[in-house]
Amino acid sequence: MNDVKTAVVTGAASGLGREIALDLARRGWRLVLPVRTSTRADELVAAAGRTGAPAPRVVECDLSDHAAVRRMCRALAGEGPLDLVVNNAAAGGGADTTVRETNAAGVELRMAVNAVTPHLIARDLSAALSPAGRIVQVGSMGQLPLDLRDLNFERGYDGIRAYCRSKVALVMSAIELARDGVPVNVVHPAREMPTPLVRESGLPVVSTLDDGTLAVLRVALDTELAGVRGAYFHRFDRAEPHEQALDARARRQVVDWIESRP
Repeated sequence: MNDVKTAVVTGAASGLGREIALDLARRGWRLVLPVRTSTRADELVAAAGRTGAPAPRVVECDLSDHAAVRRMCRALAGEGPLDLVVNNAAAGGGADTTVRETNAAGVELRMAVNAVTPHLIARDLSAALSPAGRIVQVGSMGQLPLDLRDLNFERGYDGIRAYCRSKVALVMSAIELARDGVPVNVVHPAREMPTPLVRESGLPVVSTLDDGTLAVLRVALDTELAGVRGAYFHRFDRAEPHEQALDARARRQVVDWIESRP
């Protein structure tokens, strides 16, 4: 069993994350599944078990709690090499997009979950990767520029705008982490898929979960992309993210803000 590969997949209890995790299980991968409460992963653990893959490890962690995320990463980093990390978990625009939500430390929820947490996980687990290991951040083509004077989204709040801004911050994070040698890329997997996030938003479904899974796993596993880091992919093609993500000064300001969050 020493040649069994291990993947950490966040947001795997449902939607796109579940399909990514099950695809990896069918390939014989061992799954590590961070979830808020272990019971959320019960159905996925059972489904993965039917593939014949090693039993998944379920890790309880509130991904909006950055202290808890740091503790989880320290624990996982000490348990042996990881071959893949897929940061798929995300907070959408919210059931009421006019309501500004925060985590317990006061960080706006979209930035907390969609930008800060993936950055921390990528940064803190990069040293635990196997030589060919990769990190994939699930992004979005929905990108809007950040107000660099209001990164915690305290003025003129709108949940959809906050979501789109957080996805630009995610690309900025990946570019900066890659400059430090972290093998991380960002991928927009597909247009609106039948996920809880899309259903909550009320948007029409235009893509399948298979569409998104294929795009994510291409960035995660394709040998042609070995060595590619700090890139943004629109599905299967390397693409340009929002122009603000290419501004080095803006990137540094945003990443400094991310790393200073409690």
